[in-house]
Amino acid sequence: MEPNQVNYSINHAGAFSNFGNVTEGMIKGKIFLKESLNLTSMEVSLNNLPPKGEIPFYHKHQENEELYIFLKGQGLIQVDGNEFEVIEGTSVRIAPDGVRVLKNTSASEDLHFIVIQAKENSLSQWVQTDGIILEQPVEWGKSVK
Repeated sequence: MEPNQVNYSINHAGAFSNFGNVTEGMIKGKIFLKESLNLTSMEVSLNNLPPKGEIPFYHKHQENEELYIFLKGQGLIQVDGNEFEVIEGTSVRIAPDGVRVLKNTSASEDLHFIVIQAKENSLSQWVQTDGIILEQPVEWGKSVK
């Protein structure tokens, strides 16, 4: 590693329940992480859709597939005219050409989810082929920032 090179970036976005006051781009309740974390191979957004809230437009992508990971609440996601229920623990992958929209079906609970975008078919290695286990003991308590 070069001197002064930092191999990480950190963003403390806060509680998902506070995202309702944030507007980035066209959507209220969404925080994009690309800029704050200097992401180079993906876009990630943290999302809070309020009770009965919905994305007000259909969309698709040119190159990026999306992975929706639902953390709390309940809703419906529509892909190419097909509707699917989403709840805590649901994950949905959508190809770039998939026409999509999302809504929160709860009258009282926020829908919290993470969306990860990456170029379709660009993954050449994954944890079992890319990961390297190092032969050094794990130590904790050195520094907390």
